[in-house]
Amino acid sequence: MDTYIYPVTVERSGRKYFAYSEAFPGLYGLGNSLEEAKASILEAMKLYIQECRAARHPIPRPRTVHTENVSVAV
Repeated sequence: MDTYIYPVTVERSGRKYFAYSEAFPGLYGLGNSLEEAKASILEAMKLYIQECRAARHPIPRPRTVHTENVSVAV
């Protein structure tokens, strides 16, 4: 079993959580909680990678991402 590491972003939209990874354009996860959204996107990524392997297509490469919290004084 191979392990791949990708950055994932989870955003809240109303009562739902929406997850995505820049390495998988068009692939999204959704949930009622942060954990559900993460589980949803992880399952989608797993299925996508399995399909890539079956079709002998390249597996998405992780993209280097940097995020941090910043303070803005106004």
